[in-house]
Amino acid sequence: MIDILTKWVPSVAVAGVIAAGAITVPMQASAVDLPERTVAELLAAMDDSVEGFSGSVTKTSNLGLPELEMSQLMSEEMVADMEERMPDGFEDFVPEVVEQNMVTDAISFLAGSDTIRVYASEEGFRAQILDPMSQRDVIVNKDAFYSYNAKTNTVLTRSIDADLDKPTLDELNAEVELDLTNPDELAGALLEQSAGKATITVGADHQVAGQDAYRLVVTPESDVSLVERIDISVDANTGLGLGVQVYSTEQADVAFSVAFDSISYETPQDSIFAFSPPPGATVETLEFPDEVENTLTELQREDLTDAEREALLESLRADMGQEFGSNVTSETLGEGFDTVLAMNQLPEAFPREMLDNELLSDFTTEVDGGTVFSTPLSTTLLTDSGEVYTGAVSVDYLQQLATN
Repeated sequence: MIDILTKWVPSVAVAGVIAAGAITVPMQASAVDLPERTVAELLAAMDDSVEGFSGSVTKTSNLGLPELEMSQLMSEEMVADMEERMPDGFEDFVPEVVEQNMVTDAISFLAGSDTIRVYASEEGFRAQILDPMSQRDVIVNKDAFYSYNAKTNTVLTRSIDADLDKPTLDELNAEVELDLTNPDELAGALLEQSAGKATITVGADHQVAGQDAYRLVVTPESDVSLVERIDISVDANTGLGLGVQVYSTEQADVAFSVAFDSISYETPQDSIFAFSPPPGATVETLEFPDEVENTLTELQREDLTDAEREALLESLRADMGQEFGSNVTSETLGEGFDTVLAMNQLPEAFPREMLDNELLSDFTTEVDGGTVFSTPLSTTLLTDSGEVYTGAVSVDYLQQLATN
């Protein structure tokens, strides 16, 4: 994996509550005959460093989730005006207002297709998400992190502590988010999740973004997972992860995919990773509670044992969870592809009115003991008592967990 801070922190931290994603772009079908390599050799190749790259990534979702872009653009005043002007009998064509927040942003990003321009080097990482009517930029350099939304002209930023070492930053990133725009990082995260919990084989050679590539096929060893298999494309020359395709047990077509459709291994210019907020932009500094800041400081200690580090990370997860609601507690149940996140209640940041929105009604089902929100790659159970269970697993499995 590229030896830089390539992960970014998009608004998908709560996405697991309603939609667990994975990723789909048709891989190019070309006659490729590469020298035979074992799974171990390919995994080792993926650990090699790449000094830098840039390219265009396409993310395509076939989860059935609705595009929320139009409803997010409509204010209550605009909808009221539309209702007044709409002829009799056409009231059903007036869109419902969906408040834009981190959850709706997550659904919007997971639904449909997106094109992302990415740049990476030892100096930083930049992702430009090209929305149909706007653009979002995420920039990470050695000094700071920036997330810019052109539609709202807002910037979220935080300074990066130069004393916090790179491995610790990577480990913290891995704990709190999954980068859905970087095929290499996603491939690495899924392979880590697969360790001891899946069968990995070498599939047919092919091409991605004009590069000869090997294919790793990951098949979960699980009776309850919604993931049937994962195809990972590995650049034959550099070992970089070029694409990920996730197949669901619920449908024949690829459920979710991300892959480069063009890539250059020339190191981007350092100026790409510089950022200044545009004139008139609202700038907000991402701040953590004192407990989180103290834990981050403690994680910098070089004399930590593995047990002490894990305890600090567990504390960090708990403290970060409090950011979503003062009374929310959570725990992780199971391992690998059977992993389930359990919470005592929905986070306060979650827009509960969205569950009643007609755009999402096809994904919601009443079951014994609660309500289920499901896609081909995720299931979320909201129990009648208010507890939440979510994961890429079957409804029956969540109900079993909820009753134990």
